Amino acid sequence: MRFRLFVMVLLAGCASAGQAAGLEVYLSDKTAQFRFINDAGVIGLPGADMSFGLFYSDDKDYMGTVGLHAAGTPAGEHPVTFGLGGRFYAGSIDDPDQSFQALALGGEARLTIPANMPMAVVGELHFAPSVTSFGDADQLLDWGFRYELEVTPGVSGFAGYRRLTLDLDEDSNYRVDKRVHFGIRFSY
Repeated sequence: MRFRLFVMVLLAGCASAGQAAGLEVYLSDKTAQFRFINDAGVIGLPGADMSFGLFYSDDKDYMGTVGLHAAGTPAGEHPVTFGLGGRFYAGSIDDPDQSFQALALGGEARLTIPANMPMAVVGELHFAPSVTSFGDADQLLDWGFRYELEVTPGVSGFAGYRRLTLDLDEDSNYRVDKRVHFGIRFSY
């Protein structure tokens, strides 16, 4: 079952990768995440991005994500961008042996720092209450922040921190991810 879920999300991401706007990879000492980011104009939502992600940890935790987010800049010339949207999470954790699905709403704030090498500070938050959490999960909270540096046009490196927590049916808190990570993003 876990392997099928992993393969389904991977194929969904690869199927639309021909129209891809970017590929993002991050690694920590015990986790890895791969995410394809596409222009949602191909499904009739211009100005929005859709994403397909795969997550794996050394603890044999697997997770797939599908997201849809729209971003905009406040009126005037501001270095801040805000985005709102949703993300669907589906995965399984090894110990305790449980599976989960959650539909989370959330957003992102990005502060761009103009320089010879463009930089940005990004914060992200997604939350799924019990009414939109299924399987063995009662709640999901996914938040993080990172510092990005564009090394060449179309290629950015980043360092950040992510914390992804599940409230499980047994009234326990399980941290799927709670690590500092390093990554790279390729934009097409």
